Amino acid sequence: MSSWLRPAGTSGDVRLVRTNLSAARLDPRDCPTKRSSDARPMLISDPEPPELIEKFQDFTLKVFVDALDLIEHEGKDPEWVIGELRRTNGTFGRYRRRTAHPLLLSWSAAAVRRYLAARVADQHIRRIADLPLTVPVCDTWVVGKDPGPVDARGADTYEMTAWGRRYAALDGSTRELWLLTFGAAKDDRPEAEKAAAAYVAARGRPAGGGWRKRHTPVPFDQLPQYRTNLPTQVRVIEFGCGDGKHKELVDWNRQQARQHFTEEGWPALLHAIDGIGTHPGTGCVDCKAMTGCDALPRSPELLRIKPLKPRRPRRSVSVTDLRAYRDCPAKYHATRQLKLRSSKPESPEVRRGRVVDEILNQRHGGTPYRSCGELPGPADPACWGAGGLHLNGKEALDGAAMLEQHAFYCPLDGLAAEEEVRVQHQVVCYDPELDLVLIATPDLLHTRRGGWIWRETKTASSYLYEGESLLKRYPQLALGVLMLAAGVLDGDVARSRVELELLHTGDVTFEELDPSRPGSVDEAREVIAQLAQPWARDQDYPTETGRHCGSCEALEWCDPGIEHLATMEQEPR
Repeated sequence: MSSWLRPAGTSGDVRLVRTNLSAARLDPRDCPTKRSSDARPMLISDPEPPELIEKFQDFTLKVFVDALDLIEHEGKDPEWVIGELRRTNGTFGRYRRRTAHPLLLSWSAAAVRRYLAARVADQHIRRIADLPLTVPVCDTWVVGKDPGPVDARGADTYEMTAWGRRYAALDGSTRELWLLTFGAAKDDRPEAEKAAAAYVAARGRPAGGGWRKRHTPVPFDQLPQYRTNLPTQVRVIEFGCGDGKHKELVDWNRQQARQHFTEEGWPALLHAIDGIGTHPGTGCVDCKAMTGCDALPRSPELLRIKPLKPRRPRRSVSVTDLRAYRDCPAKYHATRQLKLRSSKPESPEVRRGRVVDEILNQRHGGTPYRSCGELPGPADPACWGAGGLHLNGKEALDGAAMLEQHAFYCPLDGLAAEEEVRVQHQVVCYDPELDLVLIATPDLLHTRRGGWIWRETKTASSYLYEGESLLKRYPQLALGVLMLAAGVLDGDVARSRVELELLHTGDVTFEELDPSRPGSVDEAREVIAQLAQPWARDQDYPTETGRHCGSCEALEWCDPGIEHLATMEQEPR
């Protein structure tokens, strides 16, 4: 067992260690220190940040689960609950509950109906198979023991939880844990996460409390036996709120659940509990140890926009966020903050771009790295794919031609072996005056003779207009210029460059920007400020209809957008 050192910038009690399912995922993009700090719920930031909240509900599933609680635990009629959901703007009349944006209300109402239908379908199949049916239980299942001696980590209590919808058979033989995802039901839940979920379902005891303190077991004499019995069989089911489909991930007996947890779940949780080291990224926003973290570059006045009064909670922002907001504030709130996206198929151009990006990422991420000019193209240019997506016909031929064009401009061609190459690496800095974490993810970063080269590669169907501002057309270049100029990557600014590689089927547009030139920096700052200032002060996120509505990923929940497109179709051409 390894000891764990309290991170700088934190205080509080570390004797309670609690893990949840997210801890078992071990996403390589996560920060180990944040993950291990999150596993200690009584650890706090020092000094503690002020309690600030946004106007709208930003926990995407809150309205959805509150509605299901009323239906499953209080016996309310589903249509009445959905009516209340809309009438109360998602608060259900509860004290100090934030209202939900209209798009979240529409999404939640649809998700509730889909979930109830999925439950009926699943139970129907079990009835036909003569398997025990299950009923909702409101208990929190917690695996843990009473406090014992303090160990080398400084902990005396360990708890495991698994968030989801919980069910049990009336004979106590079966428990189910339904895991929720915003879009389509996932196929790629890590084995460790599934094992942890099954183990909590198999071994968890009903408990109350939690948050920043230990859970308190509920006395068995206060509950019916089916809620206290440990089951002989457990099921873990994935439900996609976006498409309404459900998939059985696990159907194990208690012994199998224990075996899988021992082999796959617990090693992953231990890795999370003992995590050390830093990896700045999106997790910096709510990291308890951020104030004491030396790995997060501080870049005051990088944006030079007016600070907001009154203050708002710490946020992160990327150029993708700002571009979505520029299209429509409601689109930004739905797709970027709430992570809601339609399951409708992507356009051929978007799909082609994603496949080309995936191939380039795979090639550039090879070890040792090689120039793409040394690598063959698709075996069949008319039929190929990557990243779970497939291209055919003209779409495939165009993508293959773009890969061929890239080979002439591959940044790894002739690059010295000692240089550093980072693929899809998050570049992060913090503006303390704005309390804002800025995030950029260039397609490729590499060093060259002491400087950093920031490469953005895009696929395109049209060329740049003559006289068009490159930074306004591609504001991600502007943020790259600002970050390099501010020394976020610690390279020689005079030797650094931001490059744009615009791939066409028969040509390449190549441009570069010098972050050491004051004119480039001034223009970049103006471009980003024009995008960021209205975003920074907005808390209402109104819908702004326009041409972008037709391709909006949040359209199916947006009444103004649907009405706008219907009106446009009726107008004479």
